[in-house]
Amino acid sequence: MPSADRKHLKLRHNTWYFQKRVPKALKHQFPDRDIIEQSLETGDIREAREKRDIILGQLRQREHLLKVQSQPRQRFLSYVEKLSKIVVDEPFVGSDMEWHEILDPETAKKTNDPEYIEAFKTVMRGARESDKYGTTLKEVLDHFVQISERDELHTEGTRGRFKKTVVLFLRYLNVDDLQMKDIERSKVFDFIDHSREKVSGATVQGHISRLKNLWDYAYTRAWVSADNPFEKHKINTTKGRQKKQPFTTKELSMLLDVMKRQPHSMQLLTHLGLYTGARISELVGLRLSDLKEEEGVWMMGIAVQDDGKTDAATRWIPVPELCHGDMKQSLVKAREVGAEHLFHDLISIRPDGRYAYAATKRFGEIKRQHVTERQDKGFHSFRVMMATALQQANVSELEAAYLLGHSRKGLTMSYGYYSKGYDPGRLLSAQRKAVGVIDQWLKG
Repeated sequence: MPSADRKHLKLRHNTWYFQKRVPKALKHQFPDRDIIEQSLETGDIREAREKRDIILGQLRQREHLLKVQSQPRQRFLSYVEKLSKIVVDEPFVGSDMEWHEILDPETAKKTNDPEYIEAFKTVMRGARESDKYGTTLKEVLDHFVQISERDELHTEGTRGRFKKTVVLFLRYLNVDDLQMKDIERSKVFDFIDHSREKVSGATVQGHISRLKNLWDYAYTRAWVSADNPFEKHKINTTKGRQKKQPFTTKELSMLLDVMKRQPHSMQLLTHLGLYTGARISELVGLRLSDLKEEEGVWMMGIAVQDDGKTDAATRWIPVPELCHGDMKQSLVKAREVGAEHLFHDLISIRPDGRYAYAATKRFGEIKRQHVTERQDKGFHSFRVMMATALQQANVSELEAAYLLGHSRKGLTMSYGYYSKGYDPGRLLSAQRKAVGVIDQWLKG
């Protein structure tokens, strides 16, 4: 092994430490940490490597176990197959003893294995399927693709689009797979709402059409019996992405009132969105290291450590003064649990590496339940409102563009402070004016 092999190893005060970012699959097992850190209790690099490799092996085992546990349908079918074969080949497994007397869950010591118990019950009644472990979306997709290839029903490109759609839908739900019977119309609505933030209506319509076809495919084979949850969704396909509309004063007041009953982090996230116009992904991605004081102004770095949506998205803006108290409270909590991110309790790791999907989903649920079901109103509405407030406050277009992370191409660059990117005092002054306009809206 090369002497330079120090991956996941850190030397502190002559003691080696294991340090690794929490694997995405294990994130829920480490809810308050972004980094796994453990003293290896040795100063010997060779011993440290051995202990590191053991820990890495243990983590891999945990990931593998979770993967198997996340596929109960396959475990159930495997048990059904094995038990059914025994019923046919060896109905009597001993002297006048039938198979079920030996292989019942208690005798087989499987009382803690729900898939085995259900498989045993299923085979006992002469069946091979159970509503408890019904057909899954991936299973339908695989069967659909196999038949399509065998009978040459679609092009390879079409089959690829079906696969991509299923991946996107499951990724949005943050699951590896799910039973067809568990797909609810409300989940489809959320997926459409989420997708319209990113792609055109025609693209979303294509995804929903393919998912509808998969449901119909399962229905014709009696794998599902319920109404198709992908039907009768109205999606505007005549325009590009759906333009977000601002909340009315009444809607905004209702939303802020509801947020008072939500966790502290959701309250802060909402107020930061309202008073900065920052995107929800930008805010949820804030790290403690993205906060600093400069020239007496408390600043926060937006998309300074990750690639922003655009080059202009990377910016330093003032922390709204109305949010200082809540921000400090969140900072204390984050430091207490050793978190890297300010909104550590809202972060959710997805296969595509995005942090904000759970926060976006939660905000959308609150909005629909308590304020409005309109799809053209969401967290991005705050961005529209902040832009309007900056305009009504007569803030210069250049300052407004910088605060919002909009492209400044074509705007005059005569402002001297842009030679370094920003001037904290002037940005704070501009932000105060916009916040004042928003507060006037709320006062009616």
